[in-house]
Amino acid sequence: MSQLVSVLLSGVAYGVPIFLVASGLTLIYGVIGVLNFAHGAFFVLGALLTASLLGGATPSLVMFILAVLAGGLLAGAVGLVTEMTVVRRLYRADHMTMLLATYAVLLSLEGASEVVWGTDSRSQRQPELLAGDVRVAGAAITMYDLVLVVVGIVVAVGLWLLINRTRSGRAVRAIAQDATMAQAIGINAKTVLLLVFGFGSLLAGVAGALMAPNVAISPSLGNAFILQCFAVVIVGGLGSVEGSLVASVLVGIAETAAVAYAPVLTGFTFYILVAVVLVLRPQGLLGNARVRRA
Repeated sequence: MSQLVSVLLSGVAYGVPIFLVASGLTLIYGVIGVLNFAHGAFFVLGALLTASLLGGATPSLVMFILAVLAGGLLAGAVGLVTEMTVVRRLYRADHMTMLLATYAVLLSLEGASEVVWGTDSRSQRQPELLAGDVRVAGAAITMYDLVLVVVGIVVAVGLWLLINRTRSGRAVRAIAQDATMAQAIGINAKTVLLLVFGFGSLLAGVAGALMAPNVAISPSLGNAFILQCFAVVIVGGLGSVEGSLVASVLVGIAETAAVAYAPVLTGFTFYILVAVVLVLRPQGLLGNARVRRA
C-alpha cells in the first residue's frame, strides 16, 4: 500500500512541471490557435538560467525562488519577442506553417543556448530546506516532490481564477471566442495575444526552473520534453486548461507506475495514453468545441 501511495504522489509531482508547460501550450492554442513547438526552448531557458545563477550548489530557499522567477521571466521575455517578430506575422497562416515556424524558433534558441551555456549537461541541487524525505500515509516521498505537488495545486487554482474570475480573463475568453467582435467592443486584441503568449512562455520557463534539480540540464532537453507536453494537450483536450491538469497527472502517474511495476514500458506510457484517448475520445478527456483561430 505504501508503494502505491508513493507512486501516486511521485507521479503527481512528476506531472506538475509538465502541467505548467502544457497549460501554457493550451492557453496559447485556446486563444491564438498556435501549436507552439518553441515552448520546449522556453522550458530549457528557465532550467539553464536557474542552474547558471545557482552554479549547481545547494542554494537557500530564497535564492532558489529568485532563480526560478528569473528563469521564468527570461522565458517570458523571449516569448514576447518571439510573438512580436515571428508568430504575429503568421496568425493567418495554416497550422503546418505555424508549427514549422515555431520549430525553427526552437532550433534557433537551442543553438543560441549552446553558444551561451555550452553543450555539456549540468545538474542543480535542491534547496537545503527541501532536501530529505517525508512520510505521507506511510509512504516516503521527497520534500521537494511534495512541494511540487503544492505548487501544481496553487498554479491550477490560480489559472482557473485568472481565466474565469477576472476582467483580464474575460478579455482572453472574448478573444478566443471571436477576436473581431472583441475588438469591436474595445478589447485590444494585439495586446491580449502578446500577453497570453508571453505568459504561456513564462509558465514554461518556471516549469524548467522547477525541473532543474530533477533532470540533467542541456540545451537539447526541450526536444524530448515537448513531446510529453503535446501528449498532455492531446489527452486533456485542445484548449482545455483543466484537461491539461488531469492529463498531466495521468501521464505522471503512468510513468512512475511503469518505473515501479513495468520498467519495460518506461518512456512509452504517454504514447499509450495518447493512442487510447484518440481511439476512445478523439477530442480529449475534457475537450469540446473546436477552438477558433485568432
